[in-house]
Amino acid sequence: MTDTLTLLDQTELFQLALSAGAAGDSASALAYLKTAVARVDATPSAHYLLGAEYAQLKLYDRAMDEMEAALALDPALWTARIQLALLYLAASRTERAVDVLGPLAQQNQDQALQRFGAGLLCLASEDLQGARIALTEGIGLNDTNPALNGDMQRIVDEIGQRLGAPDGGDEGEDEVDARLLLSAYAGNQAH
Repeated sequence: MTDTLTLLDQTELFQLALSAGAAGDSASALAYLKTAVARVDATPSAHYLLGAEYAQLKLYDRAMDEMEAALALDPALWTARIQLALLYLAASRTERAVDVLGPLAQQNQDQALQRFGAGLLCLASEDLQGARIALTEGIGLNDTNPALNGDMQRIVDEIGQRLGAPDGGDEGEDEVDARLLLSAYAGNQAH
């Protein structure tokens, strides 16, 4: 396969990685994406998708590195910002998550993504009620990315369970927060 990969361009590698990921073939998806990002013409989307594959495999540090690389190439890759912020929040790197989310408030193209960013900022400041409201508003506004809506809905559901817990949900803040945020990676995402 290695000789064949050298013949493929970025678009072909990316499409093959998408197909492999959709078929549950993480090994092939990783091979295609690692080939794509190793080239001088690597695209932000290839880095982002590689980061998402790593997150699916629970290789969170690698996922963060690849999503950072995607944003270095294209700071306006808003969905990557949201996913990277989720990973940072789950890793208790709140300050970094807040930094990553900051530019979302300045973009005027997608209100749903702004609301998702606002919700995650509320989550970072432990304002669960505010997070639930903003994330729910974002879901209502987002009609272009159902997978992202699914991620946000899982977080909203976890927040609802936590807010409804009779003991206030103090079962170990870090453990709950990691479960809450990493629940977004419970299924095979393609954002």
